[in-house]
Amino acid sequence: MQSTRPLHTVNLPPAYIHWQDSARKLLEPLAALMHPGQADIPLIGPPSDHDVQADRLESFARPLLLAVHWLQSAPRTEDAAFRTRLAQWFRDGLVIGTNPASPHYWGPDASYHQHHVEIGLLAIALQIAPVQIWDPLSPAEKDQVAHWLATARGSGIVNNNHYFMGIHILEFLNRHGYGRPADLTIVDEFLNRLEFMYRGGGWFEDGINQAYDHYNSYAFHFYGLWWARLHGQRDEKRATRWRDWAKLFVRDYEHFFAASGEHPAFGRSISYRFNCLNVFGLVAAENCTDLPLGRLRRLCTRNLDFFLSKPITQSQGCLSLGWTDHFEPLMESYSCAGSPYWCAKGFAPLILPPDHPFWNHPEEPLLAERGDHAHVIPPAGLTVRSVGGEVEIINSGSQISNVNLRYGAWKWSKTAYRTGTSFTLAFPNQTNWSLDSALTLLPTGSTSCFGRHSTVAVEMDAEHSFYSYSLGYKINQVNCSVETGVWWKAGWILQLHHYECRTAGVLRVGGYPLPLATPQADVSSADAAVLATFAPDGRGTVLQPLHGFAAGEWANRLDDSTPRSHIAAPYHATPVYRTPSLGKPMGENGFLAALAWTGTDRTEAAAWRVDSGAAGRWQLSHPKLGVWTIAHWALPALA
Repeated sequence: MQSTRPLHTVNLPPAYIHWQDSARKLLEPLAALMHPGQADIPLIGPPSDHDVQADRLESFARPLLLAVHWLQSAPRTEDAAFRTRLAQWFRDGLVIGTNPASPHYWGPDASYHQHHVEIGLLAIALQIAPVQIWDPLSPAEKDQVAHWLATARGSGIVNNNHYFMGIHILEFLNRHGYGRPADLTIVDEFLNRLEFMYRGGGWFEDGINQAYDHYNSYAFHFYGLWWARLHGQRDEKRATRWRDWAKLFVRDYEHFFAASGEHPAFGRSISYRFNCLNVFGLVAAENCTDLPLGRLRRLCTRNLDFFLSKPITQSQGCLSLGWTDHFEPLMESYSCAGSPYWCAKGFAPLILPPDHPFWNHPEEPLLAERGDHAHVIPPAGLTVRSVGGEVEIINSGSQISNVNLRYGAWKWSKTAYRTGTSFTLAFPNQTNWSLDSALTLLPTGSTSCFGRHSTVAVEMDAEHSFYSYSLGYKINQVNCSVETGVWWKAGWILQLHHYECRTAGVLRVGGYPLPLATPQADVSSADAAVLATFAPDGRGTVLQPLHGFAAGEWANRLDDSTPRSHIAAPYHATPVYRTPSLGKPMGENGFLAALAWTGTDRTEAAAWRVDSGAAGRWQLSHPKLGVWTIAHWALPALA
């Protein structure tokens, strides 16, 4: 049968065409809003807490990054007119936005201003597709753009991954003849500061944020590999170091992707969605991975398609703030309508030519498709396990700084984060925690609920983790010290919490939050021996108490009388068990133990039986999963 594909695309790999077309489909609704004589895109959505100028620039710079990934890819005849129009608008906008005499001028950078981030992004974008964006500018236009880029020189920079912005701006200026004698010394100093954030195994702690999350891919390895690719020739040892770190990182990071392609929602800025994929394209481009390229292509394509198959657009057809749909409460205060286009980094595979092995090697199953396993990442304090094709982060070492509390500590502080389940929000951020997948403290007479802040991992292996932290906050000196052990088997996790509560109140342990597309869930009675419910799609959540609880309850949204809080569904059901009131003046010691499950196999959801609860060794049995023996020094005697 003769191919119906146009002749000019016959020799392009189907996967490559799919990625090109996916990028174009995201660009088309943006192009409909690109008005001549403008230097921003009028996207509908909430403003950031920066200023109007920052949001205007963000609406230009982030779509530009998407455009340059597509524009530099192999041209196809049917795209020619759209390519010409797109490149012309961005060139014109670049000149308009950098002209101080224009009413559409973006304004200069300033210390700690968001412009610094977007200018750094622009400096990279101009080097991804120079033929289409930078080279056609006249000498006078280039001088004007460079003068504006240089407004970032000397600006104060947040002590985190933002140092990369200064690096890429100064490197660009030097490469194109606009440098100053001190520039490269500053670049080296910023690179040194970033390298002080390195914690081993390819992982970075994000400076003042103190976090280990998807920003390792979003930022550190994206900017680090682009620096090595564009400018590493002047310091080959450093460039090699960054490539080696990325090589280690992707060995861990490929474990984060479920058979569906989804990765666990965890940390801040998850509205960037498939931004996380950039590192896989860049390690292939820089030849610094030993992972099978066919498997990486399968991973990247499944993740991209997972999100593009969801209702993630707003009324203009452009990307929305949210996770798997339009859900603005998930956004951070620094985000605005243009922010989701940071996902453009995820199109990094398009910098690979069509004949690259990435596009042509046979696909291989993802790690999550090969069966259940656990992968331990000590530098980040995370264990990633695959379970029934899904992926779960067991979170033993979150470092949640006071800076990040305004974004919601529940983005880093839960016991576990699982694909297909996700988590719920709670407001106000700094003095409230959502109950799912967490141990929380509700002080007597208070409406504020407190959970984990910074956490220190004590033990981590493929079968368990053990860590220490405190529930509470500095205001009113709320304090409850906790040591937690977590063990896992199939879809279940066992939680053991040793506590010393110095604030009168109630402790609560929450199970997995069951996402519900409709408010339909047959929840078990709060006084049942086990709390359980299943959604119409077959997924369920179960919480089984073992010790220390007085009663059960449900934290649900099963109608529209309260605001939505689940990041992946309009409704949800979360099983919760609470303790009796605690409140001895000198502190009250005790322990809690509970089993939590989520999945789709109802036979696996059956309750466990405690066969033996001797101190140091527990034995449980299950009608499907058999015997589970747990030996650990922290296990107290269980009645």
